[in-house]
Amino acid sequence: MKPSYSTALVIGAITGVVISLSLLVFFAASGAVPSLTAVLDGSDVVPTLSAPASATWIMVIFAGLVGGLIVSTVTYAVGKVLAPEASSAPLIVVAPLGAVIGAVIGMVVFPLGITVAGSISEGNANIGVADLAVLTAIAGLVGGGAVAWLSYILVSPSTPADDPELLAA
Repeated sequence: MKPSYSTALVIGAITGVVISLSLLVFFAASGAVPSLTAVLDGSDVVPTLSAPASATWIMVIFAGLVGGLIVSTVTYAVGKVLAPEASSAPLIVVAPLGAVIGAVIGMVVFPLGITVAGSISEGNANIGVADLAVLTAIAGLVGGGAVAWLSYILVSPSTPADDPELLAA
């Protein structure tokens, strides 16, 4: 069976969104809630997360590591079930690579998004809760898609097939 890399990309992106939003809820419930404040924005009251930037970056790195590890390991397992005879990279290579890629993509997307949608002042990362959820979903979409796509390429590399039209000549 020919591997479908675009399917891995789409499923990985959706999985990345789900995992990233789940980790956001977990981290918010475990330590970010005391830094939740209400800010007046014109006539609206906006719930804003104001956490130390260093703690935010550590959470982003940790979430990227965990999310990338989960996505790459599941992609490895699915790839082995779909094509058990395919020559692939071992799990000891695929899993850490996925974890590192997830963390790197998180650290690229998240600080940029905090700067665009919020602000960093006096060592604190300030962003509205709704903006934070959207930013987390975008980071998960990009990270999950990239990790699943690259992991599936390592697990199910494409093999050249004979072309009957070229062989007939």
